[in-house]
Amino acid sequence: MSNETVETVEAVEAAKATEAAGTVETAELASRTPACSVEIFRRGVPGDVRIWYWVAESHPTADVPYPDPVDIISWDETYYVVVYITLSDAVRRHLCGTLCVDIDVDTCGPAPDLQFPEQDVELNPCGSGFYVVWFRLPAGTFQPPPGYPNRCGRVYRLCVTVGSHDPCGGPGLIWGHCDSVEIAVHPPVPNP
Repeated sequence: MSNETVETVEAVEAAKATEAAGTVETAELASRTPACSVEIFRRGVPGDVRIWYWVAESHPTADVPYPDPVDIISWDETYYVVVYITLSDAVRRHLCGTLCVDIDVDTCGPAPDLQFPEQDVELNPCGSGFYVVWFRLPAGTFQPPPGYPNRCGRVYRLCVTVGSHDPCGGPGLIWGHCDSVEIAVHPPVPNP
């Protein structure tokens, strides 16, 4: 076999391994999260964009790439909203610019809604198409402000919006949102 043939065989095997790993990642993510809706304008571009997200006690690491979701939290601890986005096929290879990811928190009950700065992620058409964005929710984020009743807890709905910008800063072709994730937030439990 020539060197060129060996390199081609190795490249095909590497592509199969990457595709298989992507299938495992997709299955792992799909088992944890709400439904998301994504629109790709210019429907002639084949491919798929998927979004998954949840609240976790830690952000992703090499050892724990998918931290377990939580839905009941204490307002005196730090939490993370973890957002995973995959672009596949021609979508991944033909789109550049940035993805912008935004989270907002709506309150069920008497407390103000919360907003966080959006985060931008540079698209890499030659990369894997797998992007991870996480938002840190510091301790005290959900503590009721002065003047609001300190009830037995409160429910919040987290919403995620994903959009894109082209390399010139104009609107891109990817826009999506996910169903809200509800979390119950309770006051700190005292240690005896």
